[in-house]
Amino acid sequence: SRCHYEFRWWYEYSGGKLTDWGAHHVDIATWALGKTETGPIRVIPEHVRHPVEFRDGFPVDPARYNTATEFLIRAQFADGVEIEIRHDGDNGILLEGTAGRIFVNRGRITGRPHEELQQNPLPAGTLEKTYGNRSLTDHFTNFFEAARDRRQPISDVFSHHRALSTCHLAGIAARLGRPLSWNPETEQITDDAQAAALLSREPRKGFETQQG
Repeated sequence: SRCHYEFRWWYEYSGGKLTDWGAHHVDIATWALGKTETGPIRVIPEHVRHPVEFRDGFPVDPARYNTATEFLIRAQFADGVEIEIRHDGDNGILLEGTAGRIFVNRGRITGRPHEELQQNPLPAGTLEKTYGNRSLTDHFTNFFEAARDRRQPISDVFSHHRALSTCHLAGIAARLGRPLSWNPETEQITDDAQAAALLSREPRKGFETQQG
């Protein structure tokens, strides 16, 4: 129960649905909002439910799945923009603004002003620009093309580090049951030593990751 597919449901190895689907959706949300080079300044857990009791950020019962099964967590950015990360609803991203709303997931895109594109299509080459003027293709092909051309892929490690940082901050806030303040420049949790301690862990001897 701790290996293969099921590793997702243990904070010891993963972050549950928060990071599992967050890897697919929060990255698109931050890209759409122009937040790929920064992060939130505040992460607020509005509602969280775990399958086991937690004490000081750790599960009391070590023999049961422990990641959050229900959650509503808000990530607030410095300019007032918010990303609401939740377990329920349609599995995708809902973008809301003064011009309308658009829902998108990995299979469809709906909402106004999307329907208006039928009457007023985007200028030629607009979609290609999102791919760095490269062909519109799948991630595997895009990655190999990027390696061949010595360019960043459409899903680069830097922007995805930022997106997953938001997911992990949401997980820490969920575990502790309180808001967190985050400095996106230094990438540190501020004014909460207990929460900051959950950003990393002591590696098992012999399995350290070499850095630099």
